Amino acid sequence: MKKAAALALVIVLLMTATSVYALKDQQLILHMDGKQITYKAPPVTIKLNGKTLESDVPAVIIDDRTLVPIRVITESTGAQVGWDGQKYQVTINTGDKQVIMNINDNEMQVNGKPVTLEVPPKLINDRTMVPVRAITEVLGLKVEWDASTYTVLLNSPKADILGLKYDSTKDAIIIKTTGNLMHQTIFLQEPDRLVIDFPNSVFRSDIDRIDINQGNIIRVRASQFEVNPNISRVVIDLTSPSGYSMAYDEDAGQIEIRTVNTVKGISFQEDEGKKKLVVEATSRLDFETMILQKPDRIVVDMFNTYLGDLKDGSINVEKGGIKAVRYSQFEEDIVRAVIDLDHALQYNVESSENGLEIFIDGFPLQSIEYGGTGWKTGTLSIDTVEEVEYSVTYDDHKKTIIVEIPHEDAVIEEGEVYINNGVVDKIVSIPYDPSEKAGYIVIYLKDAARYKVLSPDRASKIEIEMSAIPSLYQDMLIVIDAGHGGQDPGATKNGVKEKNINLDVSFKLKALLEGMGFRTLMIREDDTLVELYERAGIANEANADLYISIHSNAHLTDSSIKGVETLYYPSQKSELDNRDNYTLARIIQQEMLRELKTVDRGLVPREGLVVTRETKMPAVIAELGFLTNSQERALLVTEEYRQRCAQALLNGIVRYANEILLKSS
Repeated sequence: MKKAAALALVIVLLMTATSVYALKDQQLILHMDGKQITYKAPPVTIKLNGKTLESDVPAVIIDDRTLVPIRVITESTGAQVGWDGQKYQVTINTGDKQVIMNINDNEMQVNGKPVTLEVPPKLINDRTMVPVRAITEVLGLKVEWDASTYTVLLNSPKADILGLKYDSTKDAIIIKTTGNLMHQTIFLQEPDRLVIDFPNSVFRSDIDRIDINQGNIIRVRASQFEVNPNISRVVIDLTSPSGYSMAYDEDAGQIEIRTVNTVKGISFQEDEGKKKLVVEATSRLDFETMILQKPDRIVVDMFNTYLGDLKDGSINVEKGGIKAVRYSQFEEDIVRAVIDLDHALQYNVESSENGLEIFIDGFPLQSIEYGGTGWKTGTLSIDTVEEVEYSVTYDDHKKTIIVEIPHEDAVIEEGEVYINNGVVDKIVSIPYDPSEKAGYIVIYLKDAARYKVLSPDRASKIEIEMSAIPSLYQDMLIVIDAGHGGQDPGATKNGVKEKNINLDVSFKLKALLEGMGFRTLMIREDDTLVELYERAGIANEANADLYISIHSNAHLTDSSIKGVETLYYPSQKSELDNRDNYTLARIIQQEMLRELKTVDRGLVPREGLVVTRETKMPAVIAELGFLTNSQERALLVTEEYRQRCAQALLNGIVRYANEILLKSS
């Protein structure tokens, strides 16, 4: 009852337009609801934890209710705000709450539930203004009204931090507290780290550092960052950029932090003739793209990312060579989007703090055009409108081509575009900077490359031709066969399916091989079943140089058995088979043992295995470990160990190429 009475008193104070003769009225011209009105009232001050919040649009009192600029408060408290200009809709995300408000709508949605507003949000002087009561309830702030000074006093809840630990079962950092806390976050780079400040908190934990080294978390550190006002700081050191989720468990008295990104929306859009897939996320995404064929499609994998409230789904497009878009929680921490195509199309990815835009057969930057003339060649065109002098330099160490344009009238947009073909990784455009007296176009190359400037020293259109320097292995085609798939899961233990392990290692191996200059062909790129004879037929039709089939092992009765083994077809059994399968198997087995440091189960000659018997090139089946052994299963489900498996196979392929293929050719 006391709490209800206190809350009622606060609400009355906020609702009441109090006359304060000591304060001088301010006169403002407000543009609201399509009208221009003259506003006269004393200026309203907003203070958060004693600090005055500054805004280019002041808080105002409309219909006896205080309206405040939403971004000033939300950004000061760490909440994220989104604005949809077409729907006139604002979205607030606090980590545990998602709030949707529409301009001039008396109802807002809080985690999908309707909540009535006494005053709707307003668009005033092109700024979103919301009733202070609504925003403070959402953000968990304590609010008071100082009528004598026309001041809204906002305060974060107070609590002590009592403990710090890492819960591996939840993959979460746990902060024991005496109550819920507000937080403000900032992401810093070089090195990557997530900094979380908890205002109005005292750090009383005996533990202030935990080395984790799980997933993308290296360690967590915490301390009393400031006193008067009290601020506790938690720093999470990361291996790569990451978003986060934070939830307060009232029963357990703890805050749980997970370093993940959450996808908030996936849509296909057309804007001024440009077709694009838009992925909205809680923060910048760590991603990788692939071009797959038979059928043609573009695959975008988003790491350490979850679909959140979205479910696996698809978007039917059927225009401009694009069939459809499919998206799913591909693995426990990987969201995959697949763009199905009628035929191969160029694509570019523009990354931002709130997700990705994948432009298909179009370029997001008007002044820059990149055309891939082949997998290893391409041409860059920069339209500066004005005729300018420029210089082009090449940094072999950083593998970048830098175009410097010392002309302030040159049209250089700001942006970052991912190309991800055999030559160019991405292109970064930096507008004219007066301090540098130049603007820049920086081309990040996949590897060492040749380039030739095609335009004259002074031009309005700068053209550069690029080609990757030929690789030692560029004529070698490696077939990667991820065992099982579709309705055939392979070995399964404690929910871990062999088909998923095999496919992930296959993609990692593909990336490593292409980084070395090899050509690759994947038998399967998703969770589908390819028949055994078809697998061998695909490799034979492609006239591949090597065939690597990737599997995980299992034992029906003895869970103590572990280790790696390599299976091969004994060519001496057939007069028509002159392949040296044994040498490839021996080298692959040696490299798996060297990299994985596990039990040697040896080389296993097998006559009845279709994929090694029916292929026409040296072929092996690499068994990476036993899912029925708890130790090896615990390793195989980790990203790090699967990467080591891929590295071991790469080392074996490179050795065989150097010692056998190159010498024989």
